[in-house]
Amino acid sequence: MNGRPTGITIIAVILAVGGIFSILTGTEALKITNFGLGPVAEAANVSGWGSVISGVLTLIAAGGLFTLAGWAWILATVVLVIRIVADIWAALVVGISSSLGIGAIVSAVVSAVILWYFLRPNVRSAFGRS
Repeated sequence: MNGRPTGITIIAVILAVGGIFSILTGTEALKITNFGLGPVAEAANVSGWGSVISGVLTLIAAGGLFTLAGWAWILATVVLVIRIVADIWAALVVGISSSLGIGAIVSAVVSAVILWYFLRPNVRSAFGRS
C-alpha cells in the first residue's frame, strides 16, 4: 500500500491530543501545574505518574503513526488496550452513571473502535504487518 491511510492520520491526531490531555491531567494530579484540571484528576482518582507516562507513550505512538513505523503500530495497539482497560476501570470506580463514568465509557468505546481499525488487514499492511 502506498502512502498513509487517511484514517491513520486522523487517529494519530486524536492520539496526540489525548496524550497531551493525559500529560496535563497527570501533572495536575501531581500538583505540578494548575490548568484547572485538578477536579477532573481528583474525581477520576487519576494516578499522576501513570497518566504522565501514558500520555508520553501515546504521543510517541502518534508521532510514529505519522511515519508508518512498524514499532508505532505495536506501541499504539498496546496503548489502546491499556486505555480501554483503564477507562473501564475508571468508569466502574467513579460510577457508570456519573458524567466522568460516561466520559470514560465513551473513551473506551473510541479506543476500541480505533483498535478494531488498527487490526484491519489494509492498516496492518501499511505498517508492514501481515
